[in-house]
Amino acid sequence: MRAHLLLPLVALPLLAGCMHDAASYQIAGRDHALTLIADQPRFWKPEADLAVVAARLPDCQRRHNLKAVPIASIAMEVHRAGDKTYVLRQGKRLYLVETQTCEGFRALEEEPPGGLGEWLGTFKVEGGKLRFAANPDLQAKGASGTAGVAGAAAGQ
Repeated sequence: MRAHLLLPLVALPLLAGCMHDAASYQIAGRDHALTLIADQPRFWKPEADLAVVAARLPDCQRRHNLKAVPIASIAMEVHRAGDKTYVLRQGKRLYLVETQTCEGFRALEEEPPGGLGEWLGTFKVEGGKLRFAANPDLQAKGASGTAGVAGAAAGQ
């Protein structure tokens, strides 16, 4: 008779396997950043839905949904292509995002003529958590924008 009360407790470990995580590359403090969000809504599905949030507060903030990818394949490079313009590379996929108005977002068919721009770092899963790993060469130089690196689990 009390078995129905125990069912949610049995299901809890299964739900704990889901990924709901986010990490940010802080461009100029917390108010100017690119954030990658990974959301695995079902534990049996080995893929995560991805989204990028471009923010330059208080002027703009916009979420851009990307294609789902296998969790093991979550790795997205961030390149500075110009002032407030970034190219994101995930495998063979390329995305252009800007933080001037946060509206400009599009998939690219091929690499821009001038290249991807300066590599700033990579969003990736480390130890089961989504993190932004800054380009170590830029960190060594003390370049602006690379010191503001944050990774946080959503919902914690």
